[in-house]
Amino acid sequence: MNREDIGFFKAVLESYEEVALLTVVDGKGGVVELTYPAAVEDVVGSIILSVGKKGVVFREERDVR
Repeated sequence: MNREDIGFFKAVLESYEEVALLTVVDGKGGVVELTYPAAVEDVVGSIILSVGKKGVVFREERDVR
């Protein structure tokens, strides 16, 4: 994601209270890691889709650490 969007996305996630933990892996590169229980995967997916409609662009990366 664009690094400018990290704070916005983090605020949205925090508003859902403990649904997912966002860790910034590379702030300049806009790489974040989401950690969440499998039971809320659909909720996290819905949040990502909703935020994406606001213009935040996500790209999934595997094994960035």
